[in-house]
Amino acid sequence: MAKGKIDTNSGVQASVGFDFQRNTCIYVFLDNYIGWKNQEYFIMLEHYDDIVFGFLNTNGELSQVTTYQAKKSSTVWTTNKVYEIIQKISNSGIEMFKDNISKSGNYKQSQHFISNNTIALDYKCSTEKKTKKVYVNETNESVTYTSLDVDCQNSLKKGNSDIKFDSEQIEHFKNLNFTYIDLGRNTKSQLELLRGKFETVFGKSIIDHTAARDTLIFHLKEIESTYNQGDIPKFSDKHKRLESAKIDIILNILTTKNLALDFCRKKAEKICEELSINVFDAMSFELDFENSLDEFKDLKQGEHQKIIRFIESKKSIFWNFTNDVLCIKELYGLFLKEQNSTLNSLQLKASMAAAYFLILNQK
Repeated sequence: MAKGKIDTNSGVQASVGFDFQRNTCIYVFLDNYIGWKNQEYFIMLEHYDDIVFGFLNTNGELSQVTTYQAKKSSTVWTTNKVYEIIQKISNSGIEMFKDNISKSGNYKQSQHFISNNTIALDYKCSTEKKTKKVYVNETNESVTYTSLDVDCQNSLKKGNSDIKFDSEQIEHFKNLNFTYIDLGRNTKSQLELLRGKFETVFGKSIIDHTAARDTLIFHLKEIESTYNQGDIPKFSDKHKRLESAKIDIILNILTTKNLALDFCRKKAEKICEELSINVFDAMSFELDFENSLDEFKDLKQGEHQKIIRFIESKKSIFWNFTNDVLCIKELYGLFLKEQNSTLNSLQLKASMAAAYFLILNQK
């Protein structure tokens, strides 16, 4: 029977075993990133289901939810094994539909059972009087419940001796999908694959695809380990949402850093010449430039925040120059006249150059 409440925090309490769910989330995200990047969306983990992607329309209303119950397995999933999973998916579908967040008039839900092993749905064919199977695997990666043979649909509706479905649960079968994911069975192989997918999606726009992967994992872990408030999941719970705006910031930082380092490599020799950086210090200039990019992201780094604010306040003089290096030299001279810093001379010069690039390329 349908239950009025789903277990909302058990996953958080057993977080050690959820690498597969988190990595599946990143895999699905990367697979869909090109189509999603211009939409407003959010990601939730351990909230209604293992993985939740919510999409908002231009009015800020929830227009679509796509969820994944993600399970790794070393053996094939038979029909008897998936009944319990279908029950969980149906129950979460019922609760999501009842969530009081503002929804669009054409709101829809799509719920997936996703695994890295074959799903084999067996059923008795009424016309041929024999048992048939539907396989979901690398050759047939996703199957909707509504596309299954009617005999297979009816077989799933019946459940088994332990699990029976009521009419409310069966109503949500129309949103059910069975999906295969080509993701390894151990964390190491999963992470290697995700690094490769980052490279495929972002190419040279991101300089360190491993760092990009690990950064996204870090932010997903934050929402994954956050408890549902009052033990009740809600789409409106901002603490459990990683929103597209924040994901954009994360990705922009990663892509901007690559562009900044490319700028540094091309301009370093001229900058060192104009700012009187000797040949020995010049060897460390690029490293200090890169370190400054990281320090600017840390609001606790007072010296670097002072520099970025100074460059921001002087942005109007950018219009007076047709040469980046000469503009940086002018800004450095003005800073020495108006400010002071605990950074050493090389660090200050590198930070000024890095701050100039960031402010110049500000959206």
